[in-house]
Amino acid sequence: MPEGDSLYKIAQALGCLRGGAVMSLVSPLPEMADAVDRAPGTWVAEVEARGKNLLIWLSAEAAGEPSHAIYTHLRMSGSWHLYRPGSDWRKPSSRARVILSVRDADGRDWRAVCFNAPTVQWLTAFQVRRHPVLSTLGPDLLADAADFDAMIARLRVDPRRALGDAIMDQRLVAGIGNVYKSELLFMQRLDPFRAVGDCDDGTLRRLLESARTWMRRNLGPGRRRTRWDHGRRTWVYDKSGQPCGKCGDAIRMRRQGDLGRSTYYCPRCQGVGGEAPERETRRRRLVVRGPAPD
Repeated sequence: MPEGDSLYKIAQALGCLRGGAVMSLVSPLPEMADAVDRAPGTWVAEVEARGKNLLIWLSAEAAGEPSHAIYTHLRMSGSWHLYRPGSDWRKPSSRARVILSVRDADGRDWRAVCFNAPTVQWLTAFQVRRHPVLSTLGPDLLADAADFDAMIARLRVDPRRALGDAIMDQRLVAGIGNVYKSELLFMQRLDPFRAVGDCDDGTLRRLLESARTWMRRNLGPGRRRTRWDHGRRTWVYDKSGQPCGKCGDAIRMRRQGDLGRSTYYCPRCQGVGGEAPERETRRRRLVVRGPAPD
């Protein structure tokens, strides 16, 4: 599933549509039939990422107030592509869920195509405000002014909940997915299975500030990474059984929460199972083998 930084990068890429005139909207989905009829002749007011959700806002007039939005949640299978007319598509047209044709402010034509997204909806502004997912999202880590106090307060609603499970709940903090969860907890030397109530506010704030820092760092071109040494991109994610790059112990994976999300961790570095975190400078040089994680 894409994480918050991935959606912001998609919104940045689709930002060229902002202020453009909608020439047509094509979709095979019955729930988009009204959009197919009503979108042509409108204007793209904004392209907005909210956590792991994307909204393309449309207005009836140029520079007008947005009245409707194309809402997508990509999960594991979905993606947005941007094409110029006549260029080859990278996926079959049979997988297209939305084809939005826009003429931008400079007179250039674009095709924004959403492939394979399991959630595609045409919503009024009223429906967005009351949407069962969008209306319950927690503060966004990539918002212009991240509200860490509000995030901490939400995390503390259930003090018995495991830290690795809680920070994945988009109703508490919006934007963190499986990759960041495992990587951040490792880099902060925190036990993923420790109760939120056992963490003081300073610890939670440092974790959330680190999440924002790393997500913003990955908004540029290229693949996401939290590690740069020896060509490696991550510390623990998707490396179960491989040696930890800090202490050499085997990285492990355990599933957490009602959805059974995978958590990768180093028992020694993160103090899992009663072991003290490894803070010594003594380390073995080890070559980590195997494919780089997605």
